[in-house]
Parts: sequence; C-alpha cells; structure tokens
Amino acid sequence: MEVSKTAILLFLTAYLCYCASIAFYRLYLHPLAKFPGPRLAAVTLWYEFYYDVVLRGRYTWKIDELHNEYGPIIRINPYELHIRDPSAYDKIYAGYSAGKRDKWHWSAKMFTIPTSMIATVPHDHHRLRRGLLSSYFSTRSVTALEPMIRSAVNRMCTNIQKYHETGQPMRISDAFASLTMDVITEYTFSSSYHCVDSKDFEGGLRFAASFKAATQSSHLVKQFGWLIPMLKSMPLWLAKLVFPPIVPLIEFELEITDQVLRTQRDEIKGSDMHLTVFQELWQSDCDPSEKTTQRLVNEGQSIVAAGMLTTHHFLETTTFLILSHPEVLEKLRKELIEAMPTPETELSVAQIEKLPYLAAVIKEGHRKSYGVMHRLQRVDPEKTIEYNGFAIPPGTPVGMSSKLMHDDPSIFPEPEKFEPERFLRSDVERLDRYLVHFSKGTRMCIGLNLANAEICLALSSIFRRLDLELYETTWKEDVETAHDFFAATPRQTSKGVRVLVK
Repeated sequence: MEVSKTAILLFLTAYLCYCASIAFYRLYLHPLAKFPGPRLAAVTLWYEFYYDVVLRGRYTWKIDELHNEYGPIIRINPYELHIRDPSAYDKIYAGYSAGKRDKWHWSAKMFTIPTSMIATVPHDHHRLRRGLLSSYFSTRSVTALEPMIRSAVNRMCTNIQKYHETGQPMRISDAFASLTMDVITEYTFSSSYHCVDSKDFEGGLRFAASFKAATQSSHLVKQFGWLIPMLKSMPLWLAKLVFPPIVPLIEFELEITDQVLRTQRDEIKGSDMHLTVFQELWQSDCDPSEKTTQRLVNEGQSIVAAGMLTTHHFLETTTFLILSHPEVLEKLRKELIEAMPTPETELSVAQIEKLPYLAAVIKEGHRKSYGVMHRLQRVDPEKTIEYNGFAIPPGTPVGMSSKLMHDDPSIFPEPEKFEPERFLRSDVERLDRYLVHFSKGTRMCIGLNLANAEICLALSSIFRRLDLELYETTWKEDVETAHDFFAATPRQTSKGVRVLVK
C-alpha cells in the first residue's frame, strides 16, 4: 500500500512539475510571450474552451472585450494571435502579394472533413484543390444556371403564397433553408431534394437542423479532434445514444457517398452546360489521390453545407431587417416596381445588381449577418509579418473576425443600425473594402457568385411579389447573432423569422 501511495505521489509531483514548466515556457520563453493578452489564455487552451464550449460560442465577444483592455493585437491562446484593426485585414488575408497563407491545422479540425478544400492546411495544396473547382463556380457557370435558380425561387414564392389562403403564420426561415438546399444540391449533384415543394418547407427544416448540429459541435471537435472519428466508427444506434447530433451528419454523409459512388459508376449525368461537382473532379487531370471516394465525399459535404448555411442565414436576417424598417421596405418596393412593372417581370442577375437601393440593402444585409464570423486564422509559413511595432514570427496563426470588422464604429458609424443608405454615399468604395463576409485573398469563399445570384433573385422576387408582415419575431430573441459556431447563429431559443402573408 505504501508503495502505491508513493508511486501516485511521485506521478502527481512529476505531472505538476511538467505543467509548471509548460506554463513558464509559454509565459516567458515562447515566441509569442511578448504579445499582450490575459496570462491564463497564454498558458492554456482551456481558457478558450470555457468561452466556446461551456458558454457556447462566445469567445468572439470575449476577444472584443480583451482588445478594449490590451490593444489591437492580442494573444488569445498559447499559439494564436488576434487583431482588431480593419486596416490590417489585407495584410493578413488578401491576395498573392501577401504571400503564402496556410490554415492552422488545429482549427481546421473543426470541419471534420479533412480532405475537403476548406480544411486543407498547406497553401499550395489548397491552391491546387481550389483550381480544380474554380471554373465550376465562375460567373459564367453561375449565369448558365440562372434558370434553375429562378425556378426554385418561383416555386418557393408560390408555396409561400399558399399561407395567404389559410391566414396562418409561417417560418420564412424554413423557406430560405429549403431554397438554398435545393439550389446547392441541384447545382452540385444535378438533382435536388425538392425542399421548396415540401409541405410547410419541412425538407429545408430537416437539413438546416442537421447542419446547425454540426456547427454547434465544431468547437468541441476542434478541442477533441478524435471525437467525431470515434463516433463514426460506432454502430449508428450507439452513436445516437452517446451523441445524438452526430446521427443526421452520418446520414447526410451516407447520402453524399451514394452520389459519389454513382458518379464513379457513371450513373449520374450533368447537363450539356454543367457537370456535377463530382464529375468535374472525377474527370479532371489530377493526381488519383484527389479522386478517392473519401476525398470526393468530404468535398461534397463542405460545398453543400457552406452553400446552404450562410446564404440561408443572410436571407432570414435581411428579410427581418427589411420588414422591421418600413421606410426601407417602402423604398425597396418602389425601386422594384419601377424595374419590374408586373410581378411576373423577370430580370437577370446582372440587371438586378444594377438596382442601386437593392444593392445597398444587400450590402447592409451582409454587414449585419456577418457571413462566416469565426476568426479564420491564417499562417504565413515563411515570413515575419510586421504589425504595429510587433514582429509576428513565421508559422504563427493570426485571425480576425468579420463581426468585429462589420461592427467597427470607426468604419460604420452607429453599427447597430440597419442603414442601407450608408452604401449610397460618396465613400461607398471605401466601405466596400471592409465588408469581409466572403473573406478575402486566396482562400475567400469560392461560392460567392452562386450566393449572390440566389440573393438577388430571392430578394427581388419576394419583395416584388409578396406582401409580408412580421409575426411575433423580435431582433434580440430570434435574429440577433448570439453564438459564433463558425457561422453566425441566433440564440438557441430562436423560433426563426415568422411572417404573415397578407
């Protein structure tokens, strides 16, 4: 007994000495020791764990408070720096002139799709994978598929109009989830789930719940990268018992896998003008390692989730803001009626983009909905980055948040207000520089052209064809961003944006 007690004591002593030596190194000898920030955050990742896992995606708000205390550049965990300074964004993110930009391997784990483009860490490997899909998401490719997007929008509006007959309120959030899911799956697989045609848009609701479950577990997965692979290795009934949110993700992965296998067997045919994403990759002249089943499945998962979540969030947030500001709604309707004399008038995306007030509304909607709000860390693997008197060592992950950019009062005065007019003033080009909802640089969102087409066609159709009124929906309880789950997310108790169709 004495021997076992002694062994336990020696083990605990050794462990405490190890922890103390790690803490001493990180506080005084680490390359980031000279950067300001809370000492506890510099010592351990448990500081971030508390705000993002225990408090559910709240570290972004805490980081904002820390900047108020420590300045524009701070150390937010043992390995990572964060900057709150709009003028620094291009230095960290933008263009090949900024040099190579890797992802941070630790943060990339939160996607649980390691072979996808979005989770690819090395700059050169990401560039190769992005190049394989760049023509697929080009302006020309999206323009060719406008009729498909328009058809989905028209069917969504027709389904919404049915609520006028019943007089019952509806969750327009589910309609937007259905629209974005149908468009991205039709665009990607040449077949959709026809969510916009489902009763009460329940098809979109199902997928939105699945993807939200994935994003809400992202911070936990980042801290414990082995969690999802372990759960996927279990029988489905056991995984459901241990961690219920994993089930819809596994089921969706199985659906994507079926699409990939059918493509590999040449059972799926794209249109004459448009191959599916899997056909693009399968037929590309690239290394066979880029065409494995798991690689294609991961890419399909990332494209569908990214294509659905952020555009869905933009549409529900911006629709609420328009309907809750009568003066904005009146100006927008007047412009749309002039441009589209009858509700059946169809404009191309290029024509819609030229409507100045709608363009301003869309920009302000992007500002208020943030896009991806997580601090997309970038790593310069080769060069020191000079900023504000500090030399950031090569290999250091540095991040910035779209929320802190878009809410900066020095760029956007009274940022809490929804004010499209700010993008109609003479300094609009300067303001455009600070909208980073799609990020910037070599890793900016590849699907921005598709998202823009959906947004233009959806908003112009809804506010030209439908007369909507908010129903028991408030900004604070149902719409305001309250969690950073990689994507901007309202409160857990949100009931979505509900409307009456008048």
